[in-house]
Amino acid sequence: MKFGIIRECKNPPDRRVVLSPEACQKVLSTYPEAEIIVEPSPIRTYTDAEYKDLGIRVASKMKECDVLLGVKEVPIKSLIPNKKYFFFSHTIKKQPYNRKLLQVILEKNIELFDHEVITNQKEQRLVAFGRYAGIVGAYNGFRAYGLKFRLFKLPKAEKLGDQKALISELKKIKSKLPNIKILLTGKGRVGNGSREMLDGMGLRRVNVAEYLEEEFKEPVYCQIDASEYNKRKDGVRGNKADFFANPHEYRSDFSGSPK
Repeated sequence: MKFGIIRECKNPPDRRVVLSPEACQKVLSTYPEAEIIVEPSPIRTYTDAEYKDLGIRVASKMKECDVLLGVKEVPIKSLIPNKKYFFFSHTIKKQPYNRKLLQVILEKNIELFDHEVITNQKEQRLVAFGRYAGIVGAYNGFRAYGLKFRLFKLPKAEKLGDQKALISELKKIKSKLPNIKILLTGKGRVGNGSREMLDGMGLRRVNVAEYLEEEFKEPVYCQIDASEYNKRKDGVRGNKADFFANPHEYRSDFSGSPK
């Protein structure tokens, strides 16, 4: 079976890719009967040369492939009939702006495997935002803050090699931050990835009571979970599972507001 890694064509451009050169090599060593073809791209975070250096074929031969792998929506004009596609279609929530895309997928007899709804036997999502989203998101949050208030300029995350480099840049601007309070809402993979960055740059962590009631002479952060900023309207003690199952029974309570 031939797998094609398609060039991302949606605007604004996306430099991400489903499989790195090393991941392609691992797939081929595990499944020697498989073949991978990478469509050339001038913007992909891994260059065409990096794939070629590891023996991965780079060619504009997507029509030869059985399965096509991408990240974001494939433009309607680029869809190849009678293929199997993997990408985020942004249609599962009935998004009106992609209604035409879904219609054309049906018209062209395309089998769509949406990353958003691929789950394991426990119905847990396999492709979702995770630790790295939290790492880069936290960095980009500080970058945006510095630009907005003209306090400092951080390089783009894509220009830095790894998490250590990102943290190094954040340490440089810590002294330029005012005594802001930062709130991380969540303790999952994304939230904990963000926390790694705040801890790495040396920000002080405070608890909920301190965050709400005290003032500080330095930037601080607090991390809370859903059960800490939502309470049941009837006063009964709730939990995260109940909150997700019955969100209408809850109200925001983090600020202490009775409404």
